[in-house]
Amino acid sequence: MHNTFRTAISVIGVGVGVMFMILLSALMTGFEKKFVTETIESSPHITIYDEQRQETDEFATWIGDQTHGIATVESARPRDRVRRIKKPGEIVEMLRDMPEVEAAAQNVVGTAIVSFGSRERGVGLMGIEPEDQEAVNEIDTYIQDGRVYDLYSSGGAMLLGSGIADLLGVTKGDTVNIKLRDGDTRPLKIVGIFKTGVTTIDYSRAYTLISVAQQLLGMGRDVNQIVVRLKDYSTARETATKIEGMINYRSESWQEANENFLSIFVIQQVITYLVTGGIMIVAAFGILNVLVMLVMEKLPEIAMLKSMGYTGRDVTMIFLMEGVVIGLVGVLTGCICGYWLTVFVGSLPIPMKGLIESENLVMNNALNLYVRAGVAAMVVTIIASVLPAMRAGRLDPVATLRGHA
Repeated sequence: MHNTFRTAISVIGVGVGVMFMILLSALMTGFEKKFVTETIESSPHITIYDEQRQETDEFATWIGDQTHGIATVESARPRDRVRRIKKPGEIVEMLRDMPEVEAAAQNVVGTAIVSFGSRERGVGLMGIEPEDQEAVNEIDTYIQDGRVYDLYSSGGAMLLGSGIADLLGVTKGDTVNIKLRDGDTRPLKIVGIFKTGVTTIDYSRAYTLISVAQQLLGMGRDVNQIVVRLKDYSTARETATKIEGMINYRSESWQEANENFLSIFVIQQVITYLVTGGIMIVAAFGILNVLVMLVMEKLPEIAMLKSMGYTGRDVTMIFLMEGVVIGLVGVLTGCICGYWLTVFVGSLPIPMKGLIESENLVMNNALNLYVRAGVAAMVVTIIASVLPAMRAGRLDPVATLRGHA
């Protein structure tokens, strides 16, 4: 009876460890997966900015050559240059010919102040060509009651992020005013409101036609940004470095742009593994205690087995297999309970408006989480079973029987 109770406690300990490892991993990776998915779908994989990499100063080089390094030029005042990308059409065509690139588009980007009635908000204004931009990131997917091509329906139209729209009290069909640099205002009609679920986008971005943005930002026919979509978004860092070396403009991958947020997920995963690892260690001590007590109680039986011809290795395997069985039952129980607990927690109505926006906790109920938790639990269980099993195998049957005579 006591052995059964202790064994059940050990099984429950392993099961609880597996269950919480699955739950916490599903929760943490769920947020990360949603953030990455929404980011790579609603934003470009690579962004090329109008910042040329530092070029060598010709005068400073000439002075150094003439004086053999004795004279140098320091704190040279840089030339005033217009911030734009030269020959953007040629760059876009070159990018489209690269095997890694799926699509590329030109943008005009700047800041503007949007007012509606007495309310004002700053936005990141992005001028786009709808056909090209849709190939880079599918804006249509996130537009509520409208399409990106509706920007053509009016001489001055705008798509507005849901967060900004809520703050201004704007709905589709309303007309907002954009404040220009010279102090004048220009009306733009809201032809759609988009919601990506990523608050950094929904609360800061607005789209209009590239020609309208050029007028609003006073850029003439220049563009100051090129966006790229890759066939494999995971290669964005390497491809951005390659593109930057080819065109000498700063190229930033989506990983670099979201470095701070991605590092948060790494910290969350470390915390998850520390917590669940602690639970597993407690379960391991429970198994160790059960097997040690079992060995002590079964000394006469172990001696009898050895006197009948069983080797020390045979006895060791018997107790080791008992530990493995405890681990397997605990893993199976933990996986079943972990699945249903994950489903239940994911169904709870818990609205969130943090880094990402969701009406429920975002859970990633993936198979690899169960495999990882099960393998970790079995490794811990086997390690905890080795010491008592080896002790049982090393017992001297003569000394044991004499001590119990």
